[in-house]
Amino acid sequence: MVAELHAAQSDVLTRDQLAPEDIWDLSTIYAADAAWETDAAALPAAVAKAAAHRGLLGASADALRVALDDAMAVRRLADRLGTYASLRADEDTSDQANNARRERATALAIEAGQALAFMEPEILAIPPQTLETYRADPALATYGHLLDDLIRQRPHVRSVEIEELLAQAAEIARIPRDAFGQLDNADLEFGTVVDDTGAQVTLTKGRHALLLESKNREVRRGAHETLIRAYQNHGHTLAALHAGSVRKDVFQARVRNHESARAAALFENNIPVSVYDGLIAAVRTARPSLERFLALRKRALKLDELAVYDLRVPLAPTPAKRFGYREAVEIVLSGLGPLGARYVSDLRAGFANRWVDVHETKGKRSGAYSSGTYGAPPVILMNWNGTLNDVFTLAHEAGHAMHSHYAMANNPYHDAYYTIFLAEIASTVNEVLLTWHLLDQTPADDLVGRFALLDRFADGFNGTVITQTMFAEFERETHAGVEAGEPLTLTGLNDLYGGLQADYTPGVVVDDTVRIRWARIPHFYRGFYVFQYATGMSAAVAIARALRDEGARAAERYLAMLAAGGSDYSLSILQGAGVDLTTPAPIEAALAEFDRVVTEMEALADRGVLDAAA
Repeated sequence: MVAELHAAQSDVLTRDQLAPEDIWDLSTIYAADAAWETDAAALPAAVAKAAAHRGLLGASADALRVALDDAMAVRRLADRLGTYASLRADEDTSDQANNARRERATALAIEAGQALAFMEPEILAIPPQTLETYRADPALATYGHLLDDLIRQRPHVRSVEIEELLAQAAEIARIPRDAFGQLDNADLEFGTVVDDTGAQVTLTKGRHALLLESKNREVRRGAHETLIRAYQNHGHTLAALHAGSVRKDVFQARVRNHESARAAALFENNIPVSVYDGLIAAVRTARPSLERFLALRKRALKLDELAVYDLRVPLAPTPAKRFGYREAVEIVLSGLGPLGARYVSDLRAGFANRWVDVHETKGKRSGAYSSGTYGAPPVILMNWNGTLNDVFTLAHEAGHAMHSHYAMANNPYHDAYYTIFLAEIASTVNEVLLTWHLLDQTPADDLVGRFALLDRFADGFNGTVITQTMFAEFERETHAGVEAGEPLTLTGLNDLYGGLQADYTPGVVVDDTVRIRWARIPHFYRGFYVFQYATGMSAAVAIARALRDEGARAAERYLAMLAAGGSDYSLSILQGAGVDLTTPAPIEAALAEFDRVVTEMEALADRGVLDAAA
């Protein structure tokens, strides 16, 4: 009863007011805080045991196996300590004891990492032929992929002296990112704007995002122009910081003998540069679909021309219906039927076994995420409000949780953790399947309901695949310019971004407030990261289409992908699921689905849905 009444209560609950079944079960990690303390006290001895192998790794295959076993025991224990401490701290961010525990866990992990930093360089110092012989020894079979990946890095590892110098320079390399973060999050002030009620309110980035969804265009315009003005006022500083970050990427790539900064960034996950370029080339062919999508938005908003501040306002009203948490669980489980009986049964058991911390409580971290540690079930943090977005968020985080569940159940610790390149696929597959399920459940005569679901998918696709690909092309060009010896100036960055914005949002007005929008993207300080959002959603849509069209065969391939964890390279794991991102086919399949959705939205608009939704 507490759970069902929660959304209606005006006061935020405390955790002792919740039903036990609505609180995640962290006893699967540590039965009590005292058990955490015991392991925390034991970690230094485990570190010392692993560090004692220093200088002995090349003695034999057996010696290397024992050293790796001891090192993985340290990492697994540090991971377990850190995960539990972080989850407990997120239950109540004001709890000083929990925060102190998290700080201790972080310090212990740093100390362990420093103590074991010798291992990779020492392994690579083993003569290549000897290391290959060790690699073939049955004693090291379980570490096959780990060693293969380490050997792959040999051409890009420098001498001990240079490696030590690069390690010392890491703090300097952080300066552009840290300086941008301080400017963006602490120093910039955006002033005040008028909200929907006519009141003057202080503008923040969070409030800006909400105001861009206003039905009042003047409110949207005011929020956009006021926010961007702060970045324009610091344009030269932001250009210098951005240029410094790009030059840092180029320097680090060159010193490690990579062909380019882009090649260096993709090398980590063994992704060919052709995958990156293929994404951009494929998405650029979608211009006709984008033109129709944006024309539909202009038609819905009854505008003569679109501005960037018109791109976030929903075209259909948010459904008024509220969903109880357990009602949402059943909706999600029904929507994931194409994944097969085993997946649905395992997820149902996870929900029943308290994987989810359901409700907002006093001091609890906001938002939602999935987390976990090896040897324990995954957990999901939610802040349930009962909206349709919450239902989709539950499906999304359940996708992450099930990926972790299968990966950890089928791999040793060192092969269990999947890459960022794969991470968003499982969550997005669930969202796509849920969208299709809800469309199937929506009556044909509920035009507004169908349009709202389609609009949600199309907006998400546009923001994830189209926009992130535009960002990826911007990064490619800025780094290529520096590699060619060209300067990065405020004018040059503005011109580049403005041109790309015109290409990727055809028909939308590009003015000075648009050209400088590159300056507020924090992901640009983590070079060549954002393209993975676009490839991830594209792969997810391709997998969902296969699940819909092929049924059990596609489900079997997909579950094998989840179970693979990090036991192979990301592209190889995806190929096993029937998605080959070395070809344009998955991107083209995803773009075809986007085009199909736009076509259905146009048909609904022709039947008067836009007037009904107004």
